[in-house]
Amino acid sequence: MREAAARRERRRRTVMISACVAAALLLVGGIGFAVQSARTDTSGALVPAGAAGPDGGIVVGSPSAPVTVDVYEDFQCPICRAFEEQTGDTIGSLVDAKKIKVIYHTLAFLGPESERAANAAAAAANEGKFAEFHDLLFTNQPEEHTGGFQNAELVHLGSRVGLTSPEFVEAVHKGTYDDYVAQVNDAASREGVQGTPTVSVNGERLQTNALTPGGLTAAVTAAG
Repeated sequence: MREAAARRERRRRTVMISACVAAALLLVGGIGFAVQSARTDTSGALVPAGAAGPDGGIVVGSPSAPVTVDVYEDFQCPICRAFEEQTGDTIGSLVDAKKIKVIYHTLAFLGPESERAANAAAAAANEGKFAEFHDLLFTNQPEEHTGGFQNAELVHLGSRVGLTSPEFVEAVHKGTYDDYVAQVNDAASREGVQGTPTVSVNGERLQTNALTPGGLTAAVTAAG
């Protein structure tokens, strides 16, 4: 019980600190971290199963859900982790109720750690395990610029959600979806995404102060 209470307190502090950081960044004109796209040629990118739309975001939820929520995240971004800790359960409940489908745009601009994680997430999507792996990556997010999310660790994390196939392991180690990740980054840049997390509901981008369970629920209700 003491350990559970300690975990809850750590999550609470993380959300509070990250909210303050987000507010400070908003004052200087940005949320999270600036997206920097390499604009590489990704015309031959291998796209994972579950990706859809012009920019190939990964879809979670019923295709017939009346509201579409676009989420732009970087698995290495600490503010994205805080957003998931605070709002992830709400998103999951709305998906389960078939009120929304979520299109995840997995960005990679904080370095090699981001790229490796996004590639592994695409490999998980190809085997129908994106949502589970997505949550596990944020739960196990390393400190920035510490060389985290190494391939061996990503393979181990995948095994915890049943991703043990040779195809998944090979995709992680070989960077099978690196071009796809670059494609998603380029598309986000063209859409004017300036940082993470960025969230849109039926095409309407939410303000920073709406990136909460209540704010997201209210936006979905209004859009539906």
